[in-house]
Amino acid sequence: MPLQKLNRNSIETGGFHGIQQKRLIVHPKYGPGMGVRLGTWPGIGNLIYLADSWFGTGIATGMHPHKFIDVLTFVVEGELSHEGSLEHGVNLKALDFQVQKSGKEGFAHNEVNKGTLTTRMLQLWLIPEKEEATASFRVRVAEKGKITKVYGNEDGNSTQIEVGHLLHEQSYVSPKNSLIYVASGAIEVEGELIGEGVLFEANRSKIVSLKDSIFIIAYNVT
Repeated sequence: MPLQKLNRNSIETGGFHGIQQKRLIVHPKYGPGMGVRLGTWPGIGNLIYLADSWFGTGIATGMHPHKFIDVLTFVVEGELSHEGSLEHGVNLKALDFQVQKSGKEGFAHNEVNKGTLTTRMLQLWLIPEKEEATASFRVRVAEKGKITKVYGNEDGNSTQIEVGHLLHEQSYVSPKNSLIYVASGAIEVEGELIGEGVLFEANRSKIVSLKDSIFIIAYNVT
């Protein structure tokens, strides 16, 4: 049976404040009220939003608040300067995965490209299951040759987010009923070649990296 796939090239380009953006997941009830929705997927579990974004030099999201949501930011290429109410001044490099949890108090942030090259960033939103009093911040790094846990059980959430950074010819078996987004590289899944910018459904599928590849994995545990 062919894999169910969504290619970012099939979606209209949107964005804001000079940011170019492809929104692959936008939950019809909980996703952002503005921006491109046509052709997007609704997500999985508590994952309600996934966008692939490009920031030119000097481009920023602008300072803005979040409440009742956890915001994950993954730098694929380039650098981002993080500003806001949590860990102001942190500099994010390629392969850094920032996790900002709103708790009851919420947080405000601004992500800025202060470098000389275009920065590419993925952003994910998740609905928290565990009500925490305060907001929190952490950064994980996508380690080469490994699957790195980013978000989930430690946050009291049944939806798990991991990032795979596999080297050439490394293989991996996906969790049951998962969504996977190929951020870079190329992989083979059940005899199909899948390249950068493709979101697909996987179900205990064997993934073989055809070159250094980075992909986001989302799935639920019960």
